[in-house]
Amino acid sequence: MDIVTHAGIGLIAAAPLAGPHPEIALGIVAGSVLPDLDAVGRIFGKQAFLRVHQTWTHALPLQAGFSLLAGGVAQVLGISGVQTGLGLFIGLVAHTFLDFTNTLGVTLLAPFSRKRFCLEWIFFIDAVVLSLTAGAAGLTIYAFSRSGGVPPSYAEAFFAALIAYAVVKAALRARAGSLASEAVSLIPSALYPWRFLGVIDRKTHVDLFQINALTGIRKSLAEHEVFDAAYATLLSRVPEFRLMSELSPAYHIVNARKTDAGELILCRDLRIRNFGTRFGDLELVIDADQRVKCLKFHV
Repeated sequence: MDIVTHAGIGLIAAAPLAGPHPEIALGIVAGSVLPDLDAVGRIFGKQAFLRVHQTWTHALPLQAGFSLLAGGVAQVLGISGVQTGLGLFIGLVAHTFLDFTNTLGVTLLAPFSRKRFCLEWIFFIDAVVLSLTAGAAGLTIYAFSRSGGVPPSYAEAFFAALIAYAVVKAALRARAGSLASEAVSLIPSALYPWRFLGVIDRKTHVDLFQINALTGIRKSLAEHEVFDAAYATLLSRVPEFRLMSELSPAYHIVNARKTDAGELILCRDLRIRNFGTRFGDLELVIDADQRVKCLKFHV
């Protein structure tokens, strides 16, 4: 999820607790947004960002340790350490679970395992989740401004609806997977809950399709020839390609052509994107010996 949605969900959960348990409320709000501070990895370059994004700050063992540490510090400062640590851990785990339902993958078990896990249930920007969160957050802020408190029923209704939606999306993803078992990835639509955008990797080419999990109707969208085999030695020397290949099962060379400057190679994540961004695109100019002369990485 984007950080605004995470913050909104944290606010909805924390508001009813602000009066009776302010330490828990503060911890929930903080924990809801802190994992996305890994975005500061961009300061150290694009490769560093890809290596840390949704890794250490999203790992459950590290979140538990950090919550215990924060609780200890709070206790020393005269604040309830148990409530502070508990609230923080709730916010952190909720953040990680929401990202776990998305498509990039989180390293749930770091530092014990660097493997990424994702469910592909919900796209990180989802129209239903955004609408639910915006509406509930607006009601929460309004109620607090009017009376200085928020009834627990607001949060209860919101999370009941959010959980129900996640369950429905899980069922839809399972059905889409059973109907397209050969797909290496099924990206959920940001707008239509029943629609998934699939990829079939056939080694020399990749088929892209759209599937309706309710009706089972599949629509072919495109076929892309890929050229990885011809440039295997080159790709093994390019860390940007290796990083993106770890993030996507459908990252390939999609174009190779001669130019006056050298051979231009274009690498792309062929999983269909809801918004048509160029995230992950890698452009290489190589010489006759497949040595990289110029590199442009879109992250």
